[in-house]
Amino acid sequence: MGRFLSDNFEATHQKVGTFQVVNGVKIGGNVASYFCLSDGTVIHAVAGPLGAKEFLREARWAVDLRKMAASEAGGDAIKYRLALRKGHLERLASENGLRLPPRALPAVASGPPPVPTSNEIRTKAGRALGNQGQVHTLLAYYPLPQLSQLYTIVFEDVLKEKVSTLPVDVR
Repeated sequence: MGRFLSDNFEATHQKVGTFQVVNGVKIGGNVASYFCLSDGTVIHAVAGPLGAKEFLREARWAVDLRKMAASEAGGDAIKYRLALRKGHLERLASENGLRLPPRALPAVASGPPPVPTSNEIRTKAGRALGNQGQVHTLLAYYPLPQLSQLYTIVFEDVLKEKVSTLPVDVR
């Protein structure tokens, strides 16, 4: 897994929530992983912890999705976003049984994508999805968002944690 990740990604981390460490044991907190392009736009995200095998599966899917989108788009930014949307819609349908008709989604236009909101996952259907289904929904509605615009929604609305700059409380 380490080789695949180092061959395909630049690893970084950012603490956005707070937790306690009591007697060497972490209490609270959560994790989200993002697969981004070099400009900070999100191809794929994972909400919550995963085992190594599952994480590698998601990383491989993100790489395959990026390659497929690039191939289908032929350099066209709108086609690239539409191909990413299609990938997330397919995962949403296959893993959650939820089929969002493309006509129900906002149009993909040139220029920066719209700023993501949590409206779509706050619906009855959205709340019924698990964490990953909610992430696929967000990325289908808002393909290729900036990480800076997405992480708060994933952390607070999907994972139900609060973004915080407080230091880790070690007791």
